[in-house]
Amino acid sequence: MLEKFGLTQTEEKVYLALLKLGNSPAADIIKKTQLHRTTIYDVLERLISKGIVSYVIQNKIKSYSSVNPSKFLDIASEEKKQAEEKQKLAKQIIGEINSIKQEAKAKSLAQIFVGIQGQKTIMQDIIDEGKDFIEFASEGRFEDVLSAYTKQWAVQREKKNIKAKLIFKKGVDTPIWKMNKIKFIKEEYQSPTATIVYGNKVAIFIHEEPVLIILIESKQLAQSYCNYFKILWSIAED
Repeated sequence: MLEKFGLTQTEEKVYLALLKLGNSPAADIIKKTQLHRTTIYDVLERLISKGIVSYVIQNKIKSYSSVNPSKFLDIASEEKKQAEEKQKLAKQIIGEINSIKQEAKAKSLAQIFVGIQGQKTIMQDIIDEGKDFIEFASEGRFEDVLSAYTKQWAVQREKKNIKAKLIFKKGVDTPIWKMNKIKFIKEEYQSPTATIVYGNKVAIFIHEEPVLIILIESKQLAQSYCNYFKILWSIAED
């Protein structure tokens, strides 16, 4: 019963014994509780420190008594106050942790993916991001390597209304699709890599065997690529 107020079972046993005995020396408490003498003295000292037992010295003998039970109301009030302070501190800590997480998120994050599964991971990430994207200096190799998956991906894009602007090398055969706006550039502007920018992420595809993808999360880098894309888009042809 009193464990909720921070008392151990032994402390509760001694306290309840004192309630029944009234003002009593340690010998009477030992007899009542059947606890060892050393244990009784240790427990009494702890109960005194908690403010729920007091003592007086009569004829050089300590007599112990339990304090008014209303003391537990004081304990409950103090615990409530401490709980409120802990809650306030917890909110402050959570706020600081979230700030640290946001700062960490703002920093550049680079990951490397390999092969067909790596390409699928990036394509799914574009869907999860749910934002329009740009792609340039590509030869349309997604369709060549992942034709079946690309069709499923297209359906997901259409459901989320994810549109794209794409720049290809002149002469590349590209499927016409309402979700894409496509322009073409001369071979002299073409890069051996394909680059997709979505949200704050830049995915660079190096078409080797197997394909290597470097994914960089950086708002500043993504903006730089977007600016470069605008220049290419302005000189590209329909």
